[in-house]
Amino acid sequence: MSALGLPGNIRPIIVMLGLLPLVGCGGDSEPDAPAFAVEVVDAGLQGPRAIIYDAAGDVYLVSNIGGRGLDEDEDGFVSRVSPDGEVLSLQWIPSAGSTVLLDAPKGMAIRGDTLFVTDIGCVRIANRVTAEVIETRCLDNVTSLSGIDVAPEGSLFLTDMGYELADGQLVPSYTDALYRVTFRADQRGSTLALGPDLNHPTGVAVGSRGIFVTTEGGDLLRFTPDGQRTSLIAAPGQIFEGVVFVADGGFAYSSSATGAVYLVNGSGAVSTLIDGISSPGDLGYDSNRNRLLIPLLDENRLLFVDL
Repeated sequence: MSALGLPGNIRPIIVMLGLLPLVGCGGDSEPDAPAFAVEVVDAGLQGPRAIIYDAAGDVYLVSNIGGRGLDEDEDGFVSRVSPDGEVLSLQWIPSAGSTVLLDAPKGMAIRGDTLFVTDIGCVRIANRVTAEVIETRCLDNVTSLSGIDVAPEGSLFLTDMGYELADGQLVPSYTDALYRVTFRADQRGSTLALGPDLNHPTGVAVGSRGIFVTTEGGDLLRFTPDGQRTSLIAAPGQIFEGVVFVADGGFAYSSSATGAVYLVNGSGAVSTLIDGISSPGDLGYDSNRNRLLIPLLDENRLLFVDL
């Protein structure tokens, strides 16, 4: 199931374009069994959607949707988890007892001591140390923000999945988009891509190889800062949930349709890192431990896999 409850059970057909020469094809090259450094279960998580590494604090932050992905129900929260799997604070940014309540937090990014969290049509801006939500920025003409990442120069890149609720039902809003924003007084931001041909963009990762975006249509797209688009992976029928860059110049991406996480190394070789899991969400990467961080939305579970 996807973050918004969409079904999928089709094995991926993967075509790689624009990368270094590949060895094998997606999911065909099986690595050694991954080392599960930590598994976090029965810890009170409620729909963990995304996880990121706070390098300054040497801690993991986990967004919990709580209820449904677009319900403005004020029951979302962000958890703080140690690298050994101890839940240091389940409701670190709480769902109750706070002046600012989260509805359905998804993607997260850190810039300095500031934590940015996407929450339906808004971005919550919190202090990375105190967890205080100091500001909320709602964007015009967006309906379902999902992924967020920060570029080295400080810009934020966000995806709008292009869904809305109508009479309690999830329907396309046709606002699918990739945005670049700064949240500074002198510059609001820009639209890099817009329209339903984006196939409901989910995760986003910004690195030296470009701006990578996953979609629920089974696409992994690469954008340049000025919005030029290249298709890296096309897997019709798939539901890609998240993407993250790793140490060797490669990246990992997740598919809720196959219950798998795929790894592409710096040479372009594609392998199935792990499969047989339910609803892997937006991935994180612990650069200190060379560890992939995997939230399992439907199982309320986290996996930390050493690469």
